[in-house]
Amino acid sequence: MEGYNILLINWKKSQKDFSQILTQLQQRINTAAIHDIRVTTKKLRAFLNLYMLIKKEPEWEYFLSKTENLFDVLGRHREVEICLELITTYEKESNCSLKELKNYLLSVLRMTRAWANQEIHRYHKKELARIALLLKQDVSINESPDFPNDLKLIINNLLSETKKHFRQPHLVRKNLKNVYYWIPLFSEENLQEPWHHKELHSILDDLGNWQDLEILEIRIRHFRKDYLPKLFKEYQAIKDLQANLKDDKKLLLKAAYSKARRWMKKVMKNVKSEE
Repeated sequence: MEGYNILLINWKKSQKDFSQILTQLQQRINTAAIHDIRVTTKKLRAFLNLYMLIKKEPEWEYFLSKTENLFDVLGRHREVEICLELITTYEKESNCSLKELKNYLLSVLRMTRAWANQEIHRYHKKELARIALLLKQDVSINESPDFPNDLKLIINNLLSETKKHFRQPHLVRKNLKNVYYWIPLFSEENLQEPWHHKELHSILDDLGNWQDLEILEIRIRHFRKDYLPKLFKEYQAIKDLQANLKDDKKLLLKAAYSKARRWMKKVMKNVKSEE
């Protein structure tokens, strides 16, 4: 298979996965399916982003607007689930009770579940099929033999830009996640190896854990300041949790960035040596 057909092949595979998971969610909302459809959406987003970088076309988000809406609504529901999981773990480790906080999040969870269910049944998959058709009909990319070199250059440029933004963890994670989904597009294993895919996965794990703690900290800060009376015993317990979260976030970010800098130096050196 020559040229950028590999992009179409991977798009259609993810499109099929998305459709199957959506059918599951329409039958019954469950945590695993919500996680899976969000991962699949990130893949589709990464493939479309790559296509637009190749074509030098901005505003690629417009093409996935309805899918992004679904992603956002499901994400809000999943974030509350993650917060509840983290709080339950913290209660066990610190031998404390955060009953009021959990009750608040459970009430929010019921609301976000209703929103998610509404969006799942309102969503139509037509825009994914339109993008597949666009990729199929674009003769200029389907006939190009330079896909591996183009992809190397795009990844290298993105990593060079990412190095300047280590004060923005969300952006770093977003960029590295794109690279993570692009690396398997190199059809030959010897082209994938210099990118050290497993090491990148470890970095993304750390950044993902950091983001979960960041979301939890935002949620509990809002709850403590805006809802929880100071006279409640739980008020101080939540302040203690906030302090622990700040420390844990710093450690995770330090570990992620240390690994990311080593990884970037290694992969960019390999790319340079091949030029």
